[in-house]
Amino acid sequence: MIFLLILLQDAARLEQEIEYANSKDKPQMHATAAKRLAARGGPAVAEAVEAFIAKHGHNSLSLAFTETLGDLKDPRLTARLRALAADPNFFWRPAAMRALAKHADPGSADVVRAALSDKLWGVRVGAIQGVERLKDRASLPRVKELLGDEQYDVRAQAAKTLRAFDDPSGLPVLVEALRADTVWFDIDYGQIAREDAWNFLKTLTGDDFGYKPWDGAEARAPGLAKFEAWIARTIPDWRDRLPEKARVRAEKVEYVFGYELRSCQRGDVFFRLDAEGNLVLGYFNLEKAKLAPDELKALLAEVEKVKKVDRSQPYGEGGCDYEQFYLKAGPRFEKLWIGQRGRPEGVEAFVKFTAGLLKAKF
Repeated sequence: MIFLLILLQDAARLEQEIEYANSKDKPQMHATAAKRLAARGGPAVAEAVEAFIAKHGHNSLSLAFTETLGDLKDPRLTARLRALAADPNFFWRPAAMRALAKHADPGSADVVRAALSDKLWGVRVGAIQGVERLKDRASLPRVKELLGDEQYDVRAQAAKTLRAFDDPSGLPVLVEALRADTVWFDIDYGQIAREDAWNFLKTLTGDDFGYKPWDGAEARAPGLAKFEAWIARTIPDWRDRLPEKARVRAEKVEYVFGYELRSCQRGDVFFRLDAEGNLVLGYFNLEKAKLAPDELKALLAEVEKVKKVDRSQPYGEGGCDYEQFYLKAGPRFEKLWIGQRGRPEGVEAFVKFTAGLLKAKF
């Protein structure tokens, strides 16, 4: 009787831990609860996790818990991750794909291979990791193609995975990334790429060559030259082998406006307007289109409407999907944050206008 009571109490604690790991009201508890569940192991929690999803739906899962599913290895949870990673309506598909990769289950090979061409770059990254963990040599030609992906994270993971198979052909992509110098308003994506590439390359060289990714371009130059000399000893024509989208193009530009749309389900869109009347698309690999005078005038008129929106508060619901405006206010930019179903008056017209403009110019 006492043993049965203990079992019932533990089952109740397990159910509570899963609730905490996915609570919408207490996101600060997600990481701690997920860590406790990981310590229990997959077989101990799989049934309770499936019961939670059956009751609340798969989009009740938090990002932290979805990531933790990678540490909970059990056939039931592996099957669940396959379904989540392939479901376009699941909020955290990139996290599900990364978690699925960690399971390294041969039965996931078809899902992983299909995801190498997914529209979401985060899913493509997870799929490349899956190829590596599954030791799927048959997928290496496709991984090599992804060295020319539009997204740095995908290119970098492709290079690292190829190196795990003793193929150095992706290393030029990482060396080139040491030159990256792209800033999206208050986010230095160039430094993020430089640090990522540097951390990987210095383990191969056994030397950081004095290069510090957080330093300015002039201070980085001597270390950069040493990394380039290192790659040239192995791949003399490494620059010629760089895919077009992996080539860094240094450009200092003044921007007057910016917009980003983030969506876990549909992907991200970034664009900005520079001081010379160019519409610039992307946030790492940038595409540029010159606006005609009438197009520029119309766009600026829509921006002025958005500027009239009160920016002292966020709008809409928090979560996976949101949009953010960067509006010039004197020498700095102010942000306007809008969550799902929260667009105030003046914004809907801007979104419709710019959607047509982007389609026409790109």
